[in-house]
Amino acid sequence: MKTLRHFLFAACALIALTCAAGDPDPIISSIDDAYQHAKELTKKNKSLGNEMVTTLNYTVRGQGKTTETLHFFYNTAEGTYLLDDDGDPHFFYYPLYLVTRKYNIGKKKYYEEYLFDSQSQRLLFVSTQDYDQNGKRFDRRFYIKDGSVYKIIGPAMAPFMEDNVIYMADDLLHAFDWIIRNPKE
Repeated sequence: MKTLRHFLFAACALIALTCAAGDPDPIISSIDDAYQHAKELTKKNKSLGNEMVTTLNYTVRGQGKTTETLHFFYNTAEGTYLLDDDGDPHFFYYPLYLVTRKYNIGKKKYYEEYLFDSQSQRLLFVSTQDYDQNGKRFDRRFYIKDGSVYKIIGPAMAPFMEDNVIYMADDLLHAFDWIIRNPKE
């Protein structure tokens, strides 16, 4: 009888753990799939030239010189064209799908990735590498749904910092749009 009780207890515990694990979140799964697809496209696009790299050099007060490299990956095949008055087509829109940002502040090195939906240009995902108070490096992932942070995987942060991630992604999207339309400036 004791053996049967132990067996039933173990079976109930196993069922409880299985139910607690549950099904994977479909929103996160679809974003993870889009991220994997984007990473595969970046490898293909390196040979197609569908990328743009911009390097910025500046000084951060009290920290010293900083070099920031922005790497924009876009798809020219899905772009749209506008006709000018003479009917001559001009490329108007390049769908951006991934931006990587690498920079240093002092001796600390940072890396970020921003994933956009190439159709809607809405932010889907952000991955960051940062440092805690003890100088230990950690990763944080932001899953975005409908323009807001849906889920964060990694250490907790202040709510205003969540908005900062979305604000930075928006700035990168606008910077890409401005640079790609004004290449000679």
